[in-house]
Amino acid sequence: MVSEPGTSVESSGSSTENRESSAESDSSPDPVEARLEDALERVAHGATVSVPAILLQRGFTLAFTAILTNGFAASSYGAFALARRLQRFLLRLALGFRSGLSRFLPNAESAEERDALATFASLLLVGVATAFGVVLFAAAPLVTELADEGEQFRLFLQVFAVGLPAGVWLFTVTEILRGIEAVGPLNLTLRVGFPTAQLAVGAVAAYLFHDLALAAVGVMLVMGLTGVAAAGWLARERGFRPRLRGVDAGRLRRKYLRFTLPLFVGGFATTTQRLGFYPLIAVFLSSVAGGVFAVGVLLGTLVRLPLMGINQFIPPVAAALNEEGHREALRRLYHVTSRLVLVGVTALSIPVVVYRESVMRLFGPTFVEYAPLLPGFIVAQYAACAAGSVGILLTMTDNQRALLVVNVVITAFLAVTAIPLTTQFGLPGLVISYVLMLTVNNGLEVAVLYYLEGLQPFTRLHAKPLIAAVPLALVALGVKVAVPGAVAPVTGSAAGLLAYAKSLQLLGFTQVERRLGASLVGRYREALSEGWR
Repeated sequence: MVSEPGTSVESSGSSTENRESSAESDSSPDPVEARLEDALERVAHGATVSVPAILLQRGFTLAFTAILTNGFAASSYGAFALARRLQRFLLRLALGFRSGLSRFLPNAESAEERDALATFASLLLVGVATAFGVVLFAAAPLVTELADEGEQFRLFLQVFAVGLPAGVWLFTVTEILRGIEAVGPLNLTLRVGFPTAQLAVGAVAAYLFHDLALAAVGVMLVMGLTGVAAAGWLARERGFRPRLRGVDAGRLRRKYLRFTLPLFVGGFATTTQRLGFYPLIAVFLSSVAGGVFAVGVLLGTLVRLPLMGINQFIPPVAAALNEEGHREALRRLYHVTSRLVLVGVTALSIPVVVYRESVMRLFGPTFVEYAPLLPGFIVAQYAACAAGSVGILLTMTDNQRALLVVNVVITAFLAVTAIPLTTQFGLPGLVISYVLMLTVNNGLEVAVLYYLEGLQPFTRLHAKPLIAAVPLALVALGVKVAVPGAVAPVTGSAAGLLAYAKSLQLLGFTQVERRLGASLVGRYREALSEGWR
């Protein structure tokens, strides 16, 4: 599918702004408005529970990491983090087959078809994960030798290899929950249950047994058990049952494989982009560098909170709009959600950059030495979030093959830049390649989505959060200079965010933004009032 003749980024943005600003004065029924309102309501429903749950998850993950970095030597934590990221490389590859769940479950014609899709996808994902786990376990001695690490590193690799199917099972079940838009159980499973259990086993391993290998075993166990509990809820509350035959199962399997196979193959490229830095660390750098890079990436992903909240139900919502041919509603949904993401990402990024030394101090004195590298991780994630849900929209509009081409190109770019930068400049060079990879990848995805579907995220309204970011940065920097000690990060962040909010208020909001904001506020108010009863 190609873009409509005569459509341009500028005209698309201008026409959208005009429609949004005039919507309040147009009282006639508008099918585009109706579809957009329904889509915004569904996205708001997901974000209402998802954003607090994701915030809680990130907080528990930060606490888990801080417990390990403060409870063990930086080199020991680095070996743990490096082994876990190498396992995650294979886990992400296996999960290349899961996107079909969000694509096809919302449009399943019957419970039998739904069950057949979920069963086939689960068997496929766990089977691939088991094969990858066997490979990693067998290769652990060789990988340890190549990385020039000790026996502890080999033990970590083998523990994570055995636990690989459990991790894939958890993410498979949560993808089913996302596909049926079960927002509460999804967040309870992935954002609350697992990180809480992970934090508990980390604390026990660090403070009671002083054994980092026990933390690795505990993490894998709680992943599997959390996935089993969520599967039990699906069977009990939604009537999911294993189904291998009937409802033209062969046709469903072929359809699922046709859709997901390019994504799985492309996953080798996307996973190399996201996690290929860790093999480079293993070969060229030290375990301490692996720990620092893992902490930097974790802190960088904090700024992704707004995008993650919006993305909870963008896949099924976008898939339904695309399937039903509601192109204008899909375009306007993309505009408003990408603006909302930019507002939130800007608010989260600047305080972390300004108070980077204080943030890194949470993880111990070794990590404070690497605080100058933290802005690189933040900038990389800012670039990755600036265009909103571009990768999801490419997938949900059935352009997964184009996404595969994009990812292969970016992976080739990464290969020819990351290795020389790392060998020449060490860890700073690796961070530079990380920034380049996410920035170029996001820009290319935006260009491809616009070329194929006529969809692009930006309008002139996207300049407002960038303008409002100036007083936020000035206030935060002023407080940092004027107020000494640990009070500065809290005071400066709060004052800066207040200035940011006031600036946005002065710049004004569109009718669609006010509608989405009112929906979110109303849902939070309703949830809080029900909680007090």
